[in-house]
Amino acid sequence: MTGVVRCFPAAGRDFSPYGGFGNAYAGGGEIARLVGPEHSESMGCGIATYRGVRTTWHLPFDEILYVIAGEMTVRGSGQEWCVGPGDVLFFPEGVPVEYDAPGEVTVFYAKYPVGRSTPG
Repeated sequence: MTGVVRCFPAAGRDFSPYGGFGNAYAGGGEIARLVGPEHSESMGCGIATYRGVRTTWHLPFDEILYVIAGEMTVRGSGQEWCVGPGDVLFFPEGVPVEYDAPGEVTVFYAKYPVGRSTPG
């Protein structure tokens, strides 16, 4: 349903196992997909936790990532960032980016357009 203001309380979030890490080393994680095509015709968002994950993405959408807790290293466009709580990253569609999260990191993501997904 579009055109409706929504709230996604922390207590009501539904986290699912997050997989689809087919390269490098992969631990695991969970994802709560919050805003999807059923809510918006243009953008999506959610919260993900990664544990022991190192993977390369070729995202089929633009994405903004906000680190809520933990730390990870992100590589892309010939640069490397060690990010932690409060840091924000922008990934343009199709540009390879590597996540290296040997510990646990929790992020909020927003993506455009909403209908495209990564594996997992």
